[in-house]
Order: sequence, then C-alpha cells, then structure tokens
Amino acid sequence: MQNTATNWQDLRPRERMEHLLMTGHLSDCSFVVYDNDGNKILLKCHKFVLMSVSPVFERMFEGDFEEAKIPDNIVLNDVSGNDFRKFIEYLYWHDNRRLDSYDLQTLQTLIYLSKKFMVSFFTNNCLNVIKRRLASGLEADVTIDLYEYGHQIEDEELIANIRLKFRVNAEAYINAAAVFDLSSEIFLKFIEDFNGIVGDKLRFSVIDRYCSIHGLVESSAKPSPDNTFIESDNDDEVSDYSQMTKKIKPATEARSQIDTLKEVDLEQAKETKDENENDVEKGKDVALDQVNTEQSDKEMNSEKEQEKRDEYIRNLLKTIKFTSMTAYDFCAGPGTSNLLTIEKKYELLSSICIAEHKMRLLTSYK
Repeated sequence: MQNTATNWQDLRPRERMEHLLMTGHLSDCSFVVYDNDGNKILLKCHKFVLMSVSPVFERMFEGDFEEAKIPDNIVLNDVSGNDFRKFIEYLYWHDNRRLDSYDLQTLQTLIYLSKKFMVSFFTNNCLNVIKRRLASGLEADVTIDLYEYGHQIEDEELIANIRLKFRVNAEAYINAAAVFDLSSEIFLKFIEDFNGIVGDKLRFSVIDRYCSIHGLVESSAKPSPDNTFIESDNDDEVSDYSQMTKKIKPATEARSQIDTLKEVDLEQAKETKDENENDVEKGKDVALDQVNTEQSDKEMNSEKEQEKRDEYIRNLLKTIKFTSMTAYDFCAGPGTSNLLTIEKKYELLSSICIAEHKMRLLTSYK
C-alpha cells in the first residue's frame, strides 16, 4: 500500500478495504482456519462486508445460528486456510486480475466456496478464468479432468466448450491417460460424445481398456479358463446386450475363506458342547445357519454387483455400431475382446460379411 495519508479513511477504496481486513480494525466477527501445515490462521472480518455479498453469511449472522450469538472464532474445517483467505480477500476488494494468477485447483476450491456461500458473481468470474485458459489451450489430461469437473458442477457452457475441443482434435483426447480415471458415469457420457467423431473400432478399444482397468471384465490380453459365456438369442445388433457380457465365476479363494469360516464355527460349537446331545445339535445348527446366511448374503451381494456391471457394459456397447467396421477390423478389435461372447462375435461378423457382400454387388452393378 503506497500511500502517505495519515488516516486510513483517506486511502483509495480498495486500500481502505485491504486495511480493514489486514489489520482487523472495527472487526465484529472472526474465522479460524488452518493452512496445509496445520498452522492456525485467524481472519478478523466485518459482518456488513460479508453479508452484503452473501445471503448465507446474512442468515448466519442474523438468524438463530450459533454464529449469530458468538461470531468470534468460527472454525471451518472443510477448506484450506490459504484458500479461504483468498476467498475472503476477493469479497473485500474484488480483484479479478489476481484470479488469473491462481492455478486450476485453487480456482475450483474458490468455486466450491462461492457456491457454498452463494456468491454467484464470484463463481462466474472463476469459471470465466477457467474458460479463457481452456480456449487458449490446455493439456489433454487437464481438459479431460475439466470435462468431469464440468459435469460435477453442472456447467453446460464449460462442457460445451470442451466438446468443441474434442471435435477439433479428437484423437488427442480419446486415448488420454485421464480418460481411464473418469468415473463410470462420466466415462459413458464421454464415449457418447465421441460418437460420430472417431471410428467405432477406436471407441470400442477405449471401452475395452477402461473395463479391463476397472475390473468390469477380464483383460482381453489374458483370457481366463474360469470365464463362462452366456448365449444370446437376440438377432438385433444393438437392441439387447443382456446376454453379451461374460460372467466371472466366484474366486476359489473366496470359497476357501467361507469353508474356513465353517470349520472355525464348527470347532467352536464342538468346544462348547453340553452333556445334553440335543443342545449340542442345536448349537451346531445355529452355527451352520449363521455361516450359510453369511454365505448367502455374500453371494447375493456379488450377484447384484455383477448385474450392475453387466448393465453398465450393455449401455457402453449400445453406443457402438459394429457393422460400420470391416471384417478385418472387427476380428482384430472386438473379436479379441472379452466383452462379447463367442456366439455374439460370430453373429456380428456374419452381419458384417453380409453387408460387405451386398456393397460389392451394388458396386459391380454400377
């Protein structure tokens, strides 16, 4: 603050606000936060300033909340102290130029705080900084991370801007490492957004890799003899994939653990035998019932999880038009994947060959 004025009231507007926050002069509330090293940070603030930009602060200090009765040393544990200081500083002097100097993680934290305290203009200003950086060019992985973030905060404009980036240079994004870190819900949206931008063969390979990485299906590179196939009676290519995914048999280790539990419970039942044989038999039955119940619950939960995985894979496969591939591409790609049963592979390959034959006939007539 380069000003020789004797009184702080003679400072320029921004400098006056900076003086009030930095010195705590005339403060009537305070916050306690902690930096990344666990050091305590005390911020002495002014109710009127905070209430003038945030309805949440207004309800906090004017309502029946504890903060209204004891406005000093309000502890906030859900945010970094350094980031909260930046948030408060912006509320005092609205320095948009400083926002340009913050990294993306800090901007996202400030957006979280501005949404929490309902400071909408602050949210918009932070998002504008992110969108300007996106327009100027970001690394593919960073852009993919922003794609998921845009869905999390439901900002359609940010998502639309990223989709434009996808269309300009699709292959730079479709195989980016960050794609395989997307949540399952966002990955499905991602694959749908690339429909018509890149070929179905490439999109299928990304789906196959994602499912393998996340354990939704066994890796295509190392097929397991424990896999079983479910036949498909549906001739429609994309209408029903309910029989296309492979079921993975329960691991032998899990069964071994269950058998061990049975043995332990039986041994415990034997050790506590009573002279009365009826009581002993009753104890055995109770122990066996308990083990069987636990086993049944585990199997039921496992089946439900498998059903969810199968449903998710079906939704992914519905985005692929297999007949758009050549027979060679199909055999080299989906033909080697564990996402499809042998029966479905033959069915799709037959459809592809028939379509190619018809195309050759039409060409010969011309």
